[in-house]
Amino acid sequence: MDWDFRTRVLLVVVAVLLSLVAALSASLLAYATGGGGLRAVGWGAATFVALMTLALGVLSILSS
Repeated sequence: MDWDFRTRVLLVVVAVLLSLVAALSASLLAYATGGGGLRAVGWGAATFVALMTLALGVLSILSS
């Protein structure tokens, strides 16, 4: 596929928002299960990085 610049930017914004929602969910679950604040932040950060990597990888495969 040959996407223009605006489409690529919008897809990256969607990927960031999806990653943020997943990170927030993971951190809330980690905190609710008895973990402390640092554990919740760690889980949220790890989830954000993992999902962002996967989303950008899929977008780069689709755009080539």
